[in-house]
Parts: sequence; C-alpha cells; structure tokens
Amino acid sequence: MTGGPTLSNDEMTAAFEDSSVATVIAFALTLLVMLAAFWRVGKPLLMLGVLAVSLAWSIGIITLTVGHLTIFSVMFISIVIGIGIDYGIYFLFRYEEEIFLGRNLKEALEFTAARTGPGMLIGALTAGFTYYVLMLTDFRGIQELGFIAGTAILMAWLGMMTLFPALLMLVDRHHAERPRNQAPRAHAIERMHVPVLDRITSYPKTVLTMAGFATVASLWAIPYVGFDYNLLNLQAKGTESVLWEKRILAATGRSGFNGLASAKTLEELRAKQEAFEKLPSVSDVDSVLRVIPDNQAEKIKIVKTFAPIVAPVRVGRSSPVDIDRLMRALGELERRLDIFATEAGDKLPADLRDLRARTAALLKTLRTADREVAEPALTHLQSQLYRDFTGKFFELQRNLNPRPVVLADVPEELHRKFIGKRGDFLLQIQPKVDIWEREGARTFVRELRSVDPDVTGAPIITYEAIRYMERAYYQGTIYAFVVVGLLSFLMIRRIKETLLALVPLVLGLLWTMGLMRVFGIQFNMANVWGLPLVIGASAEFGLNVMLRYLEGRAHGGPLVARSTVMGVALSGVSTMVGFGSLMIARHQGIYSLGLLMTVGSACGLFAALGVLPVILRLITTRVAASAAPAVARSTAA
Repeated sequence: MTGGPTLSNDEMTAAFEDSSVATVIAFALTLLVMLAAFWRVGKPLLMLGVLAVSLAWSIGIITLTVGHLTIFSVMFISIVIGIGIDYGIYFLFRYEEEIFLGRNLKEALEFTAARTGPGMLIGALTAGFTYYVLMLTDFRGIQELGFIAGTAILMAWLGMMTLFPALLMLVDRHHAERPRNQAPRAHAIERMHVPVLDRITSYPKTVLTMAGFATVASLWAIPYVGFDYNLLNLQAKGTESVLWEKRILAATGRSGFNGLASAKTLEELRAKQEAFEKLPSVSDVDSVLRVIPDNQAEKIKIVKTFAPIVAPVRVGRSSPVDIDRLMRALGELERRLDIFATEAGDKLPADLRDLRARTAALLKTLRTADREVAEPALTHLQSQLYRDFTGKFFELQRNLNPRPVVLADVPEELHRKFIGKRGDFLLQIQPKVDIWEREGARTFVRELRSVDPDVTGAPIITYEAIRYMERAYYQGTIYAFVVVGLLSFLMIRRIKETLLALVPLVLGLLWTMGLMRVFGIQFNMANVWGLPLVIGASAEFGLNVMLRYLEGRAHGGPLVARSTVMGVALSGVSTMVGFGSLMIARHQGIYSLGLLMTVGSACGLFAALGVLPVILRLITTRVAASAAPAVARSTAA
C-alpha cells in the first residue's frame, strides 16, 4: 500500500487497519439495518453475498490495473458497502412490491428491471461517474481513488442486476407457477401508499418554511466554514511522530522537517548556502561546509603572522591563591579604573563602567570572606581554569603551521550524509516559519525557489501535494455537478423535472455546509473530497423519487410508491452506515471524512423524502386544479 503526504509509514499502517475494521463494522451494521427493514434473514444475506462478490470483482480489476491501494483509496470498500448495497435494496423492494401485487416470478423481475432498472442505472452512473471525474484532476492519488471507487460501484450495480435476480429465481421458484397478467389486488394497490409521506405533504407551508430557513441559515454559515491545511491535525491522536513534531514546534517555533538542495561544486555549494542563509524564512543551513572553513588561504596567512610570537611562549604552573595578594591586584585595577572614569566622565564606555562596578563588588566580597574557606575554593577554580587554558593554548601552538581542510578530512558519517556517490553536495535548509500552516509553507517554498528552482524536501513535497489535491477537489466537485446534471437530463429528458430532481442535491450540499458550522467541522485535505460523494448520493435519492413520481403520473399510482420511499430511506441509512463506519478510525482525517459524508447523506435523504415530495404534491395539485375547468367544459359539451 502506498500513501500520500503523511508523516510516517505508521500512519499508512494505521489507515489500513482502520479501513479493515471499518469494513467489518460496515458489513455488520448494514446487515442489521436490512434485517430490521425486511424482517427476514435470507434475502438480505443474499444481497450482502452479491455485494461481496462484486467487491471481489473490483479487487481483481484493481490488481490488474492500478496494482495497489493508497491512503486515499484504501477506504473504498467501506464507501462501496454504503453505496453499492443501494441497488440491491431498490431492486428487492420493487421486486417484492410486484410479487405482492400478484405478478408471477418472471413478470415481477421484468417489471422491476423495466421500471426500477433505469433509476438504478442512472443512480449507478451518477455515483460512478462522480468518482470517475476525479480521474480528470492532476493529483495521482485522487485519480486512482476515482477509478477504483467508480469501478467498484459499477461492479456492485452489475452484480445486483445480474447475479441477484438469478438468486431470486432460485429462492422464489414457487412464484413462477402463478398465472400471468393478473389484475393487481386492490388491497395491494392501497398498500403502495406511504401514510407518513402523505402526512408530510399535507403540510407544505410548514415543510417549505423550515427548508427555507435551513437554507438561508446555511448560506449565512458557509463563509465561516474554513479550511485546515495543517496535516498534523489529520493524523491519529497520540502518534509519536506527531507528538515530537509538535514539541519541536513549541520549543523552536519551526518544524523538524527541512528543505533539500544540491550543488555540483564547493563554490556552488558555498554560494547557495550564503544565499539561503539570507532568506527571512530560513533559520539555518547545514552542509559539509560546517567542517570546511571558507577563505582558508587568508586565514592560514593570518595564523602564520602570529606564529613566531606564540610558538616560544611557555606557560608556568599556577601557585595557590593568596587573598591578600589578590586584593592588592584588584585594588590596583580599581584605582586605574577610577582614573579612567574621572578622565572620561560621561564618555566612559559601558563595558568599563560594568567592569568597575564588578571589581568594587568583588573587593567588598573578599574583605568579608572567610579566608580558610575562600582560598581553597579559589585555588581549585584556578587549577580548573589553568588546565582549560593550557590545553587550548597548547592546541593552538600545535596548529601554528596549518594545512587546508579538504573533503578527505570530512568524517565518514558526515561524508555519507552530505556528499553523494557522484560527488554532489547536499544542503539541508531549516525553516524559521511553521511549514504546517498554509502561509508559512507558501513563504518558505517561494523563497527557497528564488535561490534554487529545483529545491525539494518534505516541506516542498507536502506543499505541492496539498496544492494539487486542493485543485483536484475543486475540479472534482465542479465535474460532479456537470456530470450529474447531464445524466439526469439524459434520463428524464425534461428540463423542469430534471431541475426538480436535483433539488435534494443542492439542498443537501447547502445544509451539509451549514451543519459543518454547527458541529465545528473544518474542511481538510482528507474530507473535502467527500463533497463529490455527497453530490452523488443526494442526486441518486432525488432521481429515484422523481422517476417513480413520473412513473406514477404515467401509469397511475400514488405520488411516490412505497417501494421507492422505503428503498430510498433504507439506501440512505445504509449509505450513512457505510460512511459512518469510517468514524471509528484513529486517523483524524478518515474520521472527519466519515463524519462529513454521514451528515451529507442525512441532509440529502431528508431533502429527497421531506422537501421534494412536498414540491411534487404542490405541482400535482396545481395541475389538477388547472385541468378541472377544462374537463368540466368538455363534459358539458
């Protein structure tokens, strides 16, 4: 498995583990939800089995094409569980409705395929192409996610349209013996109504007022929904690498990650290092020049000028400290400083004023000191200073005839770190700014590139990855809108009805962003690509409701039949379960993605089953009212 701009391999491992746990939880919760909805075990288990088979098909395709999963695409299984099961739910609800109406097995499957199949197809294409459009973006990780998730969704639809009906043929063989073309049972037609939906649509003013208020509040809240560019906030809580990075930031005000540059020659290395060190966003630059002094010829010349003076000097041994002798020497120093102070007046340098004050204070201390304690202590201190001084002085004498420091003199450890096998030199540029914040990273990268356009390193790679990802998300959201709109129009073929079908999409997206303000959720590099997913899910809900409404208007029936309402409701819940399973993740980015998509799916579902039917009821009532006079005139004539 490969990853995006993360701190360590531990983060990718944690993301993979979180995804595995989320997959198990998503399967279990989805099964529980379907058992509660259908009140039986057999067919929900068949549906999950078909979904598992379609996932196996998807993994096979991924293995043959992409060949790996990334920290982005590893979450596709949980997502596909939430979305892919929808097509089986739609199919099963409509199939059982047709069986209940009295049709035989073959008729039920034919009616389901003919009338619910187009909605399932458009839903799959909408969701799948919502992901596929991510392949048009510039960031490779997002491209792979788009291909993997889009393919998996289409495989789920294919399984539910082929394998699932075949299994139903085996399970419900006894319905094949029914005669064909029987009239639907009256009580079955009545059961197609949804009393709760009828009750909601009987209060249009209340529902639309609440929806309008929520929309206005969301529009007000959108500008306050910010974007968190700090990747440290996405990592799992308690991760050691994150803790240490935050400690470094707190202690030094800068990151432990650095920029990297290279040079071919020592002259180029020296010029680049000097240029980097002058940049305001750079705190320090490390290279092999740390152990190779500059201007060596001039420095050697200076050393040779004082070598004849220093070479013959011999340092005698120190004698024990005598406080009286020390006080006489300090007294003489104080007298001379007083003379300087009198002559200089206000022009006496600050360092001499400080020395005069310290000398007077020391003399005062020595006059009151206990000789038996002070003299041994001062003698011990003097011996330490003597050893330190003589060591450094003798070292100076040994180096009075220096030779230039060359690359061969560089220690092996530093040689491996700063000099490549081809002889190139490495520079490590330490930031003075917080590279995890957007402005700090932008400043650091821009200034480094003013010296070397080819500079690299973790801060530069992360900055560019975030820039490409951000652009990819914006592109993906726009493409998703366009694709969903085109597919919806191609299926419905009417502009007015297409716009109505997209109402849950628009409202769901607006309400999602409004609730982000309420819950304190910020967009980040992990969850912002959830917006195209919210668009796809909300569009699917609205399209299924609109297509069933159009079917009922053409063939007779309730506003939106029970099987579609239940199918959309259960699909919405299962989608939230699939997305919500990501919220168990330790990785904060995956958690925020699960939370955002769960909230978005809930908003889209409420708009599809709460607001859209009210609008459709108003339209139906208005059409019926306008048609009544014409019918009356026709009857009278």
